Amino acid sequence: MRESQRLAYLEAIGVTGWVPRVPLAHAATRTPPEPEVATQPVEPERAAPVVSAGEPARSARAEAVDTQARPVVSSPSAALVEQRRAQVAAQPAKQLPPAEASAPLAEVSTSTPEAPAGQSVAPFYLQLWIAGPCALLIEIADPGLEKGTSEYDLLCDILRAAALPAAPRLQADFRWPLSRNPQVARSAEAASEALQAFMQARLELQPVSSIGCFGAMAGLLATGDPEAAGALRGSEQALEDLGSAWFAPALADMLRQPEEKRGLWHLLKRVMPRWARTA
Repeated sequence: MRESQRLAYLEAIGVTGWVPRVPLAHAATRTPPEPEVATQPVEPERAAPVVSAGEPARSARAEAVDTQARPVVSSPSAALVEQRRAQVAAQPAKQLPPAEASAPLAEVSTSTPEAPAGQSVAPFYLQLWIAGPCALLIEIADPGLEKGTSEYDLLCDILRAAALPAAPRLQADFRWPLSRNPQVARSAEAASEALQAFMQARLELQPVSSIGCFGAMAGLLATGDPEAAGALRGSEQALEDLGSAWFAPALADMLRQPEEKRGLWHLLKRVMPRWARTA
């Protein structure tokens, strides 16, 4: 490429070229620039005409026309720069898509996956114990009931008062949520359905006459509403495919609030005939 053409391109894209004043060691030989075309003689500037105060606009227009009519001194480099600028200006501007076409794309990009419907419940832990003809679904802190603890001793006292075997047998445990995957539903309705399926599978070969539910989360066996599950305390309900269930406070609540034991005793007197007849 010729030196003058290269400099013209660099000037068109906004890069200022430079030339070393002394030869550089091991540098490539530079092609000397082409001789510039002799410029045409420029007419001497004419004296500005005297303009009266009454016509400033006409004199300004006349001066602009006179300036445009003068010959412009140009060189091959300047001509290339002007030609490049004219090509850039002639290129059509990028057309933006219409609003109607861009609306669906924006809708898709801003949309977020919907969370599982329903009110989610905090993780909880339940244990299923068998005491003779009665099943006990107990809400307890992990790792569960252990012999020698206050909760286990209280449960044994309740079973003696209800005429049930005082040495219950652990059948299974239930942890919610069932999976750590955040995409799996964690609503109260899902917990209620999973708990019902758990009880039906564990009691299929273990016929019982009644189910005692201790704690608010154990009340999800009857309803998928956490508030309604907590309000079942002290009542008895018939559950489909499971039989009769009665709902009592959690063992930890009865240890903290001994007056809760009075309400449990009134409940036991109503439900005791269910397993007394089968004894």
